[in-house]
Amino acid sequence: MARELLSLREIGRRLDVPPSSIVYYKDRFARFIPTAGGKGRRVKYPPEAVTLFKEIREMFERNLSAEEIEAHLSERDGYAGVHHAGLSGAGAAGFDGASAGFVQELSGVLEKMSGLLEAQAGFRQEIGALRDELSALRHERDEQAARYEETIRRLEQEMEILRAGGAYRAAGDRTEGSARGASSGHGGGAAPRPPASFLGRPLVIHRGGEYIGVVGRGKPFTLAMLIQLIERNAGSQKVQGMEWQYSNGQWLLVIHSRDAAGTQQHRHELRVVRTTTPSGNTVTQLCSLCIDGEDVPDNFLLALFKSIKDGLEG
Repeated sequence: MARELLSLREIGRRLDVPPSSIVYYKDRFARFIPTAGGKGRRVKYPPEAVTLFKEIREMFERNLSAEEIEAHLSERDGYAGVHHAGLSGAGAAGFDGASAGFVQELSGVLEKMSGLLEAQAGFRQEIGALRDELSALRHERDEQAARYEETIRRLEQEMEILRAGGAYRAAGDRTEGSARGASSGHGGGAAPRPPASFLGRPLVIHRGGEYIGVVGRGKPFTLAMLIQLIERNAGSQKVQGMEWQYSNGQWLLVIHSRDAAGTQQHRHELRVVRTTTPSGNTVTQLCSLCIDGEDVPDNFLLALFKSIKDGLEG
């Protein structure tokens, strides 16, 4: 009758031991475990190996250390004869069990060291990649901060107009027709001024195919309200004067101001026009804002409208 030979997987299954644990027992106590032929993963074990694996498992469950288990196995009577039953003649007589065990244990240590070195190299690569990513994020943060600072600078310039006082006072409402005559030298020497209907319509900007306005406290924000914001702070004396100009269906509001130190003058130009939206609403469109000859970007106009809305809601 052929002798039953078992694989390492079958032994683990019989003992209900996880594959990782059974492999560890095999590697750690290899010089005590008998084999019955085969190489590598095809090594076969005799039935008595099941008993030995079971004892090793039980000793670990009793919280014995690997060194204590090894000492216990070394004291077993006749372990060397069982382990080397497959050797014959001079081979069995000349085999030095202690030396073989040392070589196997040393081989296991070298394999573990090799694995640790590979893991360390992987960690270094990962750390290097994280450093590169962190450097890119810092560069992006610096660029974004610079853009924010530029936007804030432009926003502060425009808000000076809203906070500062204005010396301009309206002499009265005029129709757009009389304004055209005044601007062309007819109808007297009075300065042109948009009619009340023009000043009272919702003030909007046209961006991305849409008309965008501001509604605060249930009312649309108008050009008249913008002028009132300027006139309301007449005590600061930063705004030196305002004047209207009319040409080709467009009104131009020119605001002259001086900085707080009184050393630098500024010229602000708001170009507005009467517009009908696709939904049929008649509004006053802010076409452009120019400060000292430089057109203000669209994003700044959107930020300006948002600040106005926040002020009205506050």
